[in-house]
Amino acid sequence: MIRVRGLVKRFQDGPASLTVLDGLDLDVAPGELVALQGASGSGKSTLLHIVGALDAAFEGEARVAGEELRALTPAGRARFRNATVGFVFQAFNLLPGLSALENVCLPAWFRPAGPAPAPRALAAAGRAALARVGLAEKAEQRPARLSGGERQRVAVARALFAGPRLLLADEPTGNLDAVTGAGVIALFRALAAEGLTVLVATHEERVTAAADRALLLERGRLRPA
Repeated sequence: MIRVRGLVKRFQDGPASLTVLDGLDLDVAPGELVALQGASGSGKSTLLHIVGALDAAFEGEARVAGEELRALTPAGRARFRNATVGFVFQAFNLLPGLSALENVCLPAWFRPAGPAPAPRALAAAGRAALARVGLAEKAEQRPARLSGGERQRVAVARALFAGPRLLLADEPTGNLDAVTGAGVIALFRALAAEGLTVLVATHEERVTAAADRALLLERGRLRPA
């Protein structure tokens, strides 16, 4: 699912250049749950952004789901993200004025091309995604009426809405208590068992313990944790 070779990512800081990823290699198989560890600023989020086609300014090879990411046009990257990748973030990133169902269905309105989705079909797909994360009964609730764990599950449902092949999660349990976080981790484990590839950037040992593999990002490269 993921094949990265010789990945280099530099940031310009005034006259100086900071190399965050330095010849990094990564392989992740379909249906694998991989935990990505590393100190703050080590480049974990940067790596997720590259693999998720959010950042195209890199050197080396990054192939995901058969696509060479550097070869894609901006429109091609947008289509790839919408169809292939689901993103989950620590801060949930839910719109407070929308219901859980409306938040889940948001990706449909950002598809790069094609006819507008039929409202009934859209709602049915959104409800199915919420049911998959155990929140079918919360579809009409707004985020303020949901617990932290429920909000994160809505975020996961939104990531799953378009049927992605890859789920990228950046510190998804960082704002959750132990019990609630355990539920989200169990959900990731179940999704991987269904064949979804999951790459999670995390500082938490409980996430690492649930993963098939744990990798440490250090000095711009990966090694087994």
